[in-house]
Amino acid sequence: MTATDLGTVAWPPPVATHRQSEPIHRHRSPQPSRAPSGHAVSAAIPASHLLVLLPIRVFLAVGWLRSGIEKLIDAHWWNGDSLRAFLDQHRAAAVPPFRPVMEHAIQPLALVVAFVVMATEIGCGLAIGMGRPLRAALRWAFLLNTMFMLCGQVNPSAFYLVMEMVLLVAVADGTIGTRPTPPSHRTYGLAAALLVVAGVLAAYVRTLEPAKVITDPAIMLLFLALLQAATLVLRCVFAKTATSSSKSSGVWSQRLTMWARARPEPYVTRSVGGSPGQRVTEPRVVSALGWRRSL
Repeated sequence: MTATDLGTVAWPPPVATHRQSEPIHRHRSPQPSRAPSGHAVSAAIPASHLLVLLPIRVFLAVGWLRSGIEKLIDAHWWNGDSLRAFLDQHRAAAVPPFRPVMEHAIQPLALVVAFVVMATEIGCGLAIGMGRPLRAALRWAFLLNTMFMLCGQVNPSAFYLVMEMVLLVAVADGTIGTRPTPPSHRTYGLAAALLVVAGVLAAYVRTLEPAKVITDPAIMLLFLALLQAATLVLRCVFAKTATSSSKSSGVWSQRLTMWARARPEPYVTRSVGGSPGQRVTEPRVVSALGWRRSL
């Protein structure tokens, strides 16, 4: 009996060859979907949106550079005398809980703090102007302006804070910058923390007179905290309703969007009582929610 009769085969087995005319089908595992990069998001944004934000960026960059260079050429700033004079001048106008920080933390380290402020102001101006690293520069500039306002220097820090808030939201949404961050539960947490800060600052408001509130750091910081908290909450609401199928939430999101864009609410015309001769014009949100207005 031979090996062939026993059903044995030769080893190693012969390699199967494919004819050139026969295609070889290879199965590839599906690749996981990836979130669009910051460059892809920015490419889809109209140039008009970027042009709206560009003057703010340029203004902030020039403003921070001017402030830093002013300190750079001031000999009294290098030895800390200008910073000590600033603290003494604004002690009475500062927010009361921040006065111990000024006296026991900043005043003894005036020389170091003065150098840090001078160097980072120039750095923020360069980074905001060049756009790298934009998010970090805006956050540090936001912190500096907040510290200035806590020390009692409201003007121009309050206006800088508004512009920095706008640019930070634009970076988070991917309008500018390279790393957009979608809203999450941390966004709600930050909004809640800002509301707590606003509640604490309310106890230190000195005046409500329209002519004097601009010089009150407590009420200005309170207003900015409320403004930023509302912006964060609306950002979360818009992101949630964009993927929601609820008719009511979509209608209210549309109304908020139209208000944010300063556009009039569209109206629709419908028949009343099934008669084509009787028609009524009403806001679209009223019609979408099923509310009915009688003639």
